[in-house]
Amino acid sequence: MWSEWWNRFIASDPALRRLRTATRVTFAVALVLAVMLPVLSWWGQPMPLALIGAVVAINSSLGINDPTRRQQQITNLLMPLPTTFALLLSILTASWPLLHSVLFLAVIFTATYIRRFGPRYFPLGMVAFMGYFFAMFLRPQLPQLPALIAAVVTGALAAFVMRFLVLRDDPEGVLERGRRTLLAQVHGLLHAVRDVAEHPDSVQRRRELHNRSIRLNETSLMLENTVGQLDTLDEAGRELLRQRILDVELAAENLLTPLMRVVDHPSGGGTVPQAIGALLAVLRTEPQEIRDATRLVAEQIEQQDSVQIAMAVRRLGAGLADLADATGELGDHQAAPLPQPRAEVAPEADTETGLQRPELRMAIQVTCAAALAIMLGQLVSPNRWYWAVITAFVVFISTKSRGELLVRAWQRTAGTMFGVVAGILVAAQISGNTVAEIATTLVCVFLAFYFVGYSYAAMTFFITTLLGALYGMLGTFDVSVLETRLWETAIGAAAGVLAAVFVLPTRTRLLMRTNIQDFLLSLRDFLRGTGTEISDHGAVTGAQESMRELDDGLQQVINSAKPLTNYRLRSRRSQVQRSVAMLSGTAYYVRNLAVALSATVDMVDDDTRNRLAELLWALADAVESMTDEAQVSFDAAMASAHRTADALHDIAESLPDGPTSLHRSIRWLDRTTQIVEDLARELGAARAETQPTG
Repeated sequence: MWSEWWNRFIASDPALRRLRTATRVTFAVALVLAVMLPVLSWWGQPMPLALIGAVVAINSSLGINDPTRRQQQITNLLMPLPTTFALLLSILTASWPLLHSVLFLAVIFTATYIRRFGPRYFPLGMVAFMGYFFAMFLRPQLPQLPALIAAVVTGALAAFVMRFLVLRDDPEGVLERGRRTLLAQVHGLLHAVRDVAEHPDSVQRRRELHNRSIRLNETSLMLENTVGQLDTLDEAGRELLRQRILDVELAAENLLTPLMRVVDHPSGGGTVPQAIGALLAVLRTEPQEIRDATRLVAEQIEQQDSVQIAMAVRRLGAGLADLADATGELGDHQAAPLPQPRAEVAPEADTETGLQRPELRMAIQVTCAAALAIMLGQLVSPNRWYWAVITAFVVFISTKSRGELLVRAWQRTAGTMFGVVAGILVAAQISGNTVAEIATTLVCVFLAFYFVGYSYAAMTFFITTLLGALYGMLGTFDVSVLETRLWETAIGAAAGVLAAVFVLPTRTRLLMRTNIQDFLLSLRDFLRGTGTEISDHGAVTGAQESMRELDDGLQQVINSAKPLTNYRLRSRRSQVQRSVAMLSGTAYYVRNLAVALSATVDMVDDDTRNRLAELLWALADAVESMTDEAQVSFDAAMASAHRTADALHDIAESLPDGPTSLHRSIRWLDRTTQIVEDLARELGAARAETQPTG
């Protein structure tokens, strides 16, 4: 029981990233308070000034996502500059309310728009906004600016120490933790199959099985990206490690078909959960032990006159043994160090101009939402309207469509509503107890940022609860204060929604269609590039990079579809779910095809290689015909694909030996061909269907 719960915990947090991030943020905040509270006391400055340091520490810990460690360190050290500028600007203009508000809008627009210049400017813009906001919240005077700057610098340095010295995310550590996560997710996948076996009619359990498969793919993709940062391996070693990660993912995914065949077998009955449970018990043992256990289970099932079930269990055991082989190889990933210089990749030309730029569109939207929040927020509280503005600002962070924003606005309001109740209860218990207030603050910080990537509503709940303790520390706690925050949050969320709907809106369905187009183009490039490589070089060596791009595209589709699948009535979301499931299946078949082809092209003659290339080119044309870049018709491309496939089948049937790697490649080519045809019908139906927009 405990091991199962531990596996679920590990599987839910790939490479323990959320746990480590929350720990890092909490320790950074604690370090800021430990340094600044005594300093401020000695300095004769108000204790709340330390809060701006905590805010900078949080943003520095969470928001910096530069591609290299050195760039991340530089960005971290730059964080005090925009914060100090925003603090100074806010303090100097506080006496002129109209100018103060107008400049706040200018800061919001600039902080949002400068993201277009690269990942460094996202966190710098955020801390500029937070600096201006907290000057409104704390209302410091100009003589207090040196103390504020000291707190800001301390916050940046505390985050630097925790992120790059104490709890640094070295690639080797991420890979090792990610490997454990991958194994835990495989374990969870099999437990989910057992749940389906015990409740075969449960739609919810089958959906959970599908979700676990998606999380397995996400973790595999994260690990493959991490491999590129391993300077202790040469390129050949990194490529081998990526292949092993892919082997684990494919071995686990390939188990699902025989497992579900066993589950759905009419004579399975209670035999299926028993068989799966026995195999789960030996999943982490040696491959030979898995094979021995499989043989015993199959023999017991045969004695119960369930021959077909026994055969399926044998196939399942063979798959589990292959999985154990793959995971064992993944654990042994060391190779001789041979650092090589990495080729510089030329940035893509930026073809978007004017309002086509998403950063400009979002900057205009956010500024309009903030302006509306200022006007409406002042009707509720002339002194605390800035809570409405911060809500209007943050609901836009990382959202790409109005559907995503609607979801975040609702989650933030719901989290605040429940957080107000919790904040009142917490503050009533700990007000006046400084130790308890600080401890509660740190606990809430940890929980808020542990859930930040999992549940936005939960994060908002803990932040609002934290405010109860915070107002107690400031000596200004009152139930009406948290009630005002709730109303201001609702106003800010409503302002954000209105701006998203009426000001340069980005429809959810349009974004999803754009992401599907990108996925299809990546699929076309993979098929066409692999065909060209087979034709020109007689080998398949560049599939890994194309597969990562394809998986990235699939994740974009899945993320953009969430507002249409997770928060709609079932009748309204079935079309989108079918499309997403079809695209996921396409990526799955293509991943298997890439592995099969790499083993096949070395074993066949030139004529067979040319036919394999021709089939891949025809499938690429068929996929391209579903996009805006179509050059040939879908029917013509598929007719060519079927002619070439028939010729390959004739070649395979003429071979004197039994099933070969060519047979496996043809099987995956057939499945890819079929799903391309199914996908064309599905996407054609989706385009033809007229539904209310998301």
